Amino acid sequence: MDITDLHFESPRILAVAVVAGVTLFLALCWAERRRRRGLADFAAARLLERLTAGYSSARRRTKDVVLAAGFTLLIACFAGPRWGVEEVTEKGASEDVVFALDVSKSMLVADMSPTRLARAKVAIANFIRRKGTGNVGLIAFSGQAFLQCPLTRDYDAFFRTLEETDTTSIQVPGTDIGRAIEEAELAFFTNRNRKLVIILTDGEDLAAGGVEMAKQLKRKGLVVHTVGVGTPSGGPIRVLGQSGSLETMKDPDGGEILSRLDEKTLGEIAEAANGRFVRLGQGGEGMEALRLAIQAGTDEVGAGRRGVPREEWFIGAALFLLILESLLTTRRRPTLT
Repeated sequence: MDITDLHFESPRILAVAVVAGVTLFLALCWAERRRRRGLADFAAARLLERLTAGYSSARRRTKDVVLAAGFTLLIACFAGPRWGVEEVTEKGASEDVVFALDVSKSMLVADMSPTRLARAKVAIANFIRRKGTGNVGLIAFSGQAFLQCPLTRDYDAFFRTLEETDTTSIQVPGTDIGRAIEEAELAFFTNRNRKLVIILTDGEDLAAGGVEMAKQLKRKGLVVHTVGVGTPSGGPIRVLGQSGSLETMKDPDGGEILSRLDEKTLGEIAEAANGRFVRLGQGGEGMEALRLAIQAGTDEVGAGRRGVPREEWFIGAALFLLILESLLTTRRRPTLT
């Protein structure tokens, strides 16, 4: 049996199952001790020995273990056990696309004209206009991530939200791609549509959680594409100062803070979730290439594989143990004399 990538979709439910199983076992042991104590109070020691001559404590304990294990497996099946891999060939009727747009201060760098953020917003708008079908949603992120526009086919409403999104949309500084991916996952509907996350950022994942979150989405059949906004040479970050003029951000030593495109991190995030990394380009050619690949169904660089649901194994094992418990007896085996 192929047990590649053994995991559970909901580890918390698995933990609940284990706790519930242990609790049931302890409760059964406590009930057994109460019964024996009550019997001891009722009968004399010699009579008690005669009454329990055919009773096996070891067999009673075995029944309790089997019952608790079956109960644990029955709950654990709701945790979504997965192992092995299967090829995903069926495509949804449409794509649901959630864009995660970096609005941190580094997106104000002018190594793309006029700024990285402005160029990324134009690329998103062009992508939607040319694609023309499917639901779209928008996540803005920096040190935190928030859903700016839920999945919708009202493109005019989406464009208005996109236009209003800027570096003031998120007040928490930094760049946390992992939070953006987590927020994007929550934005999707439960349907048969293909689910894509497209992250537009310079790739400076300061919280370093993007790769791990992308792996979790891959297990759930979602695809994450990354679009690098900026250039490897980068540039200084300029923000509006108190005087109303542009000022260059500086480090504590007084040196200019430079922001560079981190292609390595973005490539790792995309690879972790069966997606692909593209560099945006000044004319948005990277985003256009990604759009064409999505429409052609060739955007996934991986084999389109995901974990195989295995709930039936847990249900079958649980039923077997519950039936076995009912067949077990607490009577001792007769001894030959």
